[in-house]
Amino acid sequence: MAKEKPKKQADKAVKELSDKMCGFTPATLYHIKEHNPELAVLIRDMDKIVVEDGALDRKTKRLIALACVAVRMCEDCIYPQAKVAKNYGASKEEILEALQVAVLTGGVPTWSVSKKGISKLFEEWED
Repeated sequence: MAKEKPKKQADKAVKELSDKMCGFTPATLYHIKEHNPELAVLIRDMDKIVVEDGALDRKTKRLIALACVAVRMCEDCIYPQAKVAKNYGASKEEILEALQVAVLTGGVPTWSVSKKGISKLFEEWED
């Protein structure tokens, strides 16, 4: 029975995050929920800084996060960050400008890491 509680907490945490990201849930978060439910709850608690407005609005924070994951060369992170930025109202131009900042600070390989996720998002945008 002890295993059910963390699982239920993780289900609730991921649902809350999905709701705050306008219905989008990154595949990595589903994987974490399944294999490490306690971490899913911790991520929800830590992610409040990014999914809620503060001194910076959540769109700006998500664009900063996009640039950060690009510089960190996390190819699987690009699409989710960009998708949520779009869900928060970011334009294509704002997303591309955030990536330009990433290229400035992280070099051209940052663009190489970003191209698949951005292409996927922009293709969806056209649909």
